[in-house]
Amino acid sequence: MAAISCRGLLHCVVLIWSLYIHLRQVDARILQETFLYQVEVQTAFQATDVDKNFICATLDWWPSEKCSANNVCPWGGAGLPYLDLENPKLLEAMKELRPLVRAGGTLENIVVYDIGGQLPSEPCVNFTVNEGVFYGFSGGCLTMERWDALNAFFKKTGVEVVFGLNALYGRNKTKTTTGMGSQNVTGPWNWTNAYELMKYTRKKNYAISGWELGNELMGLAIDARVNPLQYSKDLRNLDRIVREVYKGHHTLPLVIAPDLVYLNISDDLKNFLTDSGREELDVLTTHSYNLGSGDSASEILISNLLNRTFFTKQTDTYKSVNTLLRDHPAIKAWIGESGGVYGSGRHGVSDTFIDAFWYLDELGTASLFNTKVFCRQSFVGGNYGLLDRSTFEPNPDYYGALLWRRLMGERVLFINVLTLDYISAYAHCQKDNKGGVTVLLLNFSNTTTASFNFNFLGSNKFSFRHEYHMSPADGNITSQVVLLNGQPLAVTSDGKIPRLLPVNKAPFEPISLKPLTYAYIVFPDVHASACERF
Repeated sequence: MAAISCRGLLHCVVLIWSLYIHLRQVDARILQETFLYQVEVQTAFQATDVDKNFICATLDWWPSEKCSANNVCPWGGAGLPYLDLENPKLLEAMKELRPLVRAGGTLENIVVYDIGGQLPSEPCVNFTVNEGVFYGFSGGCLTMERWDALNAFFKKTGVEVVFGLNALYGRNKTKTTTGMGSQNVTGPWNWTNAYELMKYTRKKNYAISGWELGNELMGLAIDARVNPLQYSKDLRNLDRIVREVYKGHHTLPLVIAPDLVYLNISDDLKNFLTDSGREELDVLTTHSYNLGSGDSASEILISNLLNRTFFTKQTDTYKSVNTLLRDHPAIKAWIGESGGVYGSGRHGVSDTFIDAFWYLDELGTASLFNTKVFCRQSFVGGNYGLLDRSTFEPNPDYYGALLWRRLMGERVLFINVLTLDYISAYAHCQKDNKGGVTVLLLNFSNTTTASFNFNFLGSNKFSFRHEYHMSPADGNITSQVVLLNGQPLAVTSDGKIPRLLPVNKAPFEPISLKPLTYAYIVFPDVHASACERF
């Protein structure tokens, strides 16, 4: 570089400043240059598989009075007793996604079913705010009229359902502790109310795929905690009444438990599995909220969301659960509830484009670690709903889930991105297409465009591909509008979900992914041998 030659102090300052600006521009161009990644996909054999209902979403019980510490009340009329089941946008969105529906949540523990003779201490009345009892609410009633309406909704939308039962029925629910701690609940679960509901359900031929015993009553329990030994005894009673009610039925509903926030430092889950035995439990459910509280600042949550150490911690949790289940091979692992941000999510994060970098990364990680089902909290309700609770318009994550549902098959493949810095990549056999492969790519970098060369080990010939590139409107990562291949997605004037169309590319055209965007790439004719045997 030539020496700076200037005439006078002012001229010298101007020259130096011009050089500084030039170098900054050069630096910015370097930072935003494309980085080439080599991607290897193993197509000769599969890594594992997931359930056909891997995409799952919850419907919860919270009333409109459910509020956070900063007095945000994000549930409105989204709870199971209040949801407008005839809303055309709700119906359309549920029909299109067809997730497995987990009907339950914290208040499932205390809901009373209005059938048969209830205990005098357990009247079937509406939820009311009561800070002196567990969860801050007393009451909770499911009438059979509402149960009929819910099952009509489930049938109309074509979804399968698992239902969470009132595991605290017949137990004392008065708080005797203060602060954040949970208290031990003694005595057995009174299963008679659940038994009456189950008999009514069978008589009506309502298709419930599984019955779940309670919500977060072990591990990091909220308010109430049940001893693992007692919980295992309660589970045996659930298994017994399921077998009795469905005797002679071609398929028994699944017995599901314990829906706890798993802690590596706790022996609750290990003890529960040991005490429960191998025959009573079909599905082990854990919960995941690894990003922080909904009362946290948006900037902190987004930083956590893009921080790869959070990914590593969650991977460790999946590994721990897999280790626990080695001695119980018949039991399947599910994520029974996960919203990323606990405390009803965070408006401006959970309901925006950037949340996909938590949600889709979790779906990919869970599937790779032998998790059969992943239930998103929630389908509608709170700030983390796949739908807006007021308008029933899809939030950005709905479209990410819908593409997964349509493109990612049940068989999971090994994928390796060489020099993995800011890229997450997951591969599955293509949905409903023998030999095809779908890859999900997420670019966590906010500066670098990623370009990809693919090598399909075992089959390296393909003639074309489909690309679905997802980005935020106006480049704003907290936008509630998502673009598919540059076009905004919105429901049609008659409430229909828009068509999700790819761009078609020739094999020699480069695959490029802009900063903080993601894409599903489909290779329909790669002839992956692991995907040709159905």
